[in-house]
Amino acid sequence: MRWLARILVLVALLYAGAVAALWAAQEALIFPGWGGPTAEQVASVEGLREIVIPGEIPLRAWSRPADPGQPTIVVFHGNAGTQWSQLPPFAERGWGILLPAYRGFAGNAGHPHEAGLYADAEATMAQAAAMGLTPGEIVLYGESLGTGVATWIAARPEGWRALVLDAPYTSVADRAAESYPFVPVRALIRHEFDTAGRIGAVEAPILILHGTADGVIPISHGRALARLVPDARAVWIEGGTHLLPPGRVAEEMADFLDR
Repeated sequence: MRWLARILVLVALLYAGAVAALWAAQEALIFPGWGGPTAEQVASVEGLREIVIPGEIPLRAWSRPADPGQPTIVVFHGNAGTQWSQLPPFAERGWGILLPAYRGFAGNAGHPHEAGLYADAEATMAQAAAMGLTPGEIVLYGESLGTGVATWIAARPEGWRALVLDAPYTSVADRAAESYPFVPVRALIRHEFDTAGRIGAVEAPILILHGTADGVIPISHGRALARLVPDARAVWIEGGTHLLPPGRVAEEMADFLDR
């Protein structure tokens, strides 16, 4: 039976090595990075220009002023960039845009981590206030990873115009546990982004958008969040993947805000 013991030891060592590798690589998995928009992408959004948001770490950001009487959409992007194709329709409707890139993204200094992204969100909201925007003029829009950041800001009862969650998750820990069921993820993860634990504190109107064919963050996460906040408006986009069709987000947001 000595051979069996050796095999079991080898399996245990291989498993421990795999777990250790995932623990060490979680930042690379959660925050793969984004180089920032191309000049063509920026030019595609009328009135958009690059600015720098001051703070603990200066952040590259892109801003467009709103037309009179229109809201400003503060965009918290996903872990590999933003759905840039959704932004031109925002500008076409006269909405303002404020899109920061997180630390470690788009050439910004620093390394991304959960608390760091929240600090970047704080700096972004300070920038919005410095631009003369009030919470009632601000729509917090998070996509993918950014839904957790947007919800963290929205949980403050400051009178935000709305919270829009595009392909949200209940928590990064939940999604990681689904992806790696053989690993004790909840004991190892350093960046939880607990959207489900915070969304109940949001007083602003909530719109949840999720594609039924999303293979990155399954629609079950969006449905679970909708059950936690029954007053939220949930739109399940049939056949939609993790990247929704261009203009669809603006279309749903416009209808939601008009109501």
